[in-house]
Amino acid sequence: MPKANLTHHFLIAAPDLPDPRFGQTLIYICRHDQHGALGLMVNRPIEQSRVGKLLEDLSIDVTDPQVMEDVPLEGGPVYPEVGFVLHTGQPEWASSFAISENVCITTSQDILKRIAAGQGVGHYHLCLGHANWGKEQLERELDNGDWLVCPADLNLLFDTPFADRWQIAADKIGVNFDYLSSDIGHA
Repeated sequence: MPKANLTHHFLIAAPDLPDPRFGQTLIYICRHDQHGALGLMVNRPIEQSRVGKLLEDLSIDVTDPQVMEDVPLEGGPVYPEVGFVLHTGQPEWASSFAISENVCITTSQDILKRIAAGQGVGHYHLCLGHANWGKEQLERELDNGDWLVCPADLNLLFDTPFADRWQIAADKIGVNFDYLSSDIGHA
């Protein structure tokens, strides 16, 4: 097992994270176990796209006008053609599983039809792609100081403006990036 199970936590990218694909990202960890971890970036909107258009491209009839304006998120660099729905509620959809008491993830199309109709889903993010770590890879990156860890909360996950999420997560754990040494984790 990993040292600590980080499921339902945020990873906050350190300012000097060596991989530019994750610069200033906030990642929500959906699964963390002895095999590795899976997470979704939750602060990178795909501004040139809309959820409604993506659903229509899947031949799903969109009747909720808000969905036409909702912005999908870049979930991560792995399989960007695969959509993940991160949502509040219970795991009642096909291939849905609970991450925490009130947050679930699914790749199923049945939830997309309900979202298109504005039915049965409270808060949601449609994330394209995901971030993935192999066995003990995330633990090594944490030891290197690449990521800071913050407990997840629904307000930050669903209600905070995307552009503010990285900094607000850091604020939650008392980190001011203006004063953070690049030697984090190396005493």
